[in-house]
Amino acid sequence: MRGPSHYSRLLRWALHHYLPEHDVTVDTANGRLSVSSKDWLMGKLLFVQRNYEIEFIETTIRFLREQGYLKPGKNSTVVDIGANLGMIGIALARGEYFEKVLAFEPGPRNFRLLEKNVEQNGLESRVECFHAALSSADGTIEFEIDARNSGDSRVRQTEKMGELDEHLRETVNVPAEKFDSFIARRYVGDASDIDMFWIDIQGHEGHFFSGAREFFSGRHVPVVNEFWGYGIARSGMSREEYCATARDMFSKFYLFTGNGYEERAIGEIDTLFDKFRKPREIASFILV
Repeated sequence: MRGPSHYSRLLRWALHHYLPEHDVTVDTANGRLSVSSKDWLMGKLLFVQRNYEIEFIETTIRFLREQGYLKPGKNSTVVDIGANLGMIGIALARGEYFEKVLAFEPGPRNFRLLEKNVEQNGLESRVECFHAALSSADGTIEFEIDARNSGDSRVRQTEKMGELDEHLRETVNVPAEKFDSFIARRYVGDASDIDMFWIDIQGHEGHFFSGAREFFSGRHVPVVNEFWGYGIARSGMSREEYCATARDMFSKFYLFTGNGYEERAIGEIDTLFDKFRKPREIASFILV
C-alpha cells in the first residue's frame, strides 16, 4: 500500500524534473545511485521506489546456484552488458555474489553516471566500466538516445517509424566491439573466470551472440537476458536468424514465469515471438 512517503517522493521528483537537468543522488537497495533529473522513467523509478529488480536478482542467483551453474558464496566475474546506470552490476557486487563486474554501456550520459555510481559505492577496484556497445562487428555504431528513459536507449539498425517513436530520437556514434575481440585484445584477466552474463540491450542480443561465438564455444556460462520480440525486429535480425543463432550456441533456456523459472528446449525459443509480440511485451529468461 502506498503511503505518504511515496507521494512525497513523487512530488519531490517532479520538482527535480522541471528544473534544469542535474544529477539526483539517492540511496537504494541496489546502492547509492545518481540519476539524471530528466530521466522520467528509470530515474523516477529509482527515486520513488528506491529499488530496481532486487527480488528478481536474488531469485535468479538462487536458481542458478540450485541448478549448479553458480557456486554457493561469491563467484568470480559477471559481465553486465547494457549496464545503464549500474543498478544491476553494483547490486551484484555489493550483494557479494561476484568478486568482479565487467560493465559495458554505450550511452554517453549513462556511462558518465555509471562511472560516478561505481565510484560513490567504493567499487572502483571491483567494477570495471567500458564505454562500448557489444555487437557483431568492431568499429562504430549508431546509437539512439531516449532522453526520457535511460533504459531504452539502443543501437539503431533501421530508419523505419517505430511504435515507440524511436525514429524521432537523437543519435550519436559510439564505439562497437565484438566480445571475442574484447577478450582477445583488451581483457587482462582469465576468460575462464567469467561465470555469468547479465544482458539488457533492447533487442540487440542476437548481434552480441554473433560477436561472442568463440567465447561461448565449449563453455557453459549462463546468460540472463530479456526477450523482446519488438526490439529484435528493430535490431535488423530476423526471427529465423535469431532462433538459428540461439540454437547454435545454447542447448536450452529457462523462462521466468513470475513465480520462478521453467525449463524449455532451445527449439521452443521460436514460440516466444508469438507470445511476446507487442512493443511492451517483454520476458526474462536464462540461456544455457
